[in-house]
Amino acid sequence: MRSFLAISTIPTIFLLLLLLGSARTAGAQSALYVTGSQFYEACWQRRAKEKKEGGFKDVEADTPSQAALWARCTPLVAETMDKIGFTIGDSRPNASADARALADFCPNAFTELPIVIDRLYILVIDAIEKLGGPSTVESMAPAGWVIERALKARWPRCIDAARPYIAKTRN
Repeated sequence: MRSFLAISTIPTIFLLLLLLGSARTAGAQSALYVTGSQFYEACWQRRAKEKKEGGFKDVEADTPSQAALWARCTPLVAETMDKIGFTIGDSRPNASADARALADFCPNAFTELPIVIDRLYILVIDAIEKLGGPSTVESMAPAGWVIERALKARWPRCIDAARPYIAKTRN
C-alpha cells in the first residue's frame, strides 16, 4: 500500500510544481496581479525620474507597461492601507481631535505626507528601501504584502491606535 501511495503522489507533486511555476510566470508578467518586486522596481523608477525632474512635475513613462505600473503606485498603497486598517493622522491645530490623536502613531498628513497625494507611494518606497527591498516571497507575492510590511515597519502602532477610530466611523 505504501508504494502505491508514493507512486500516486508523484504526479500530484509534479502537477503542483507545474501550477506553481505557471502562477509565478503569470505573476511575473502581471497577468494575475502586480508582484512586490514589480511594484518596488516600477515605483522606485518613477520616484527617481520625478526627483530628476524636480519632484513636482508629472513625468512620462518610457513604455506602456511602465505607464500602467506607475499609475498603480499610489492606488496600491491606498488599497493596502485601507485593507489592513491604517489611517492618517493630522497634527495641525485645526484638525479633528481624532486625527490629532492618531498623528503620533500613523502617517501625519501635516508633517509626513507629500503635498501632492499621488506621491503617497514615495513613503512606502522609502520604507521598503530601508528594509532592504522585497523579500524573496514578497517578490512573487501580490504587492500588498511588501507594502503592508513597509507600513508596519514605519508606523508599527498605527493599526492598534486606529482601530477604535475606524470602528467609530463605521458605526
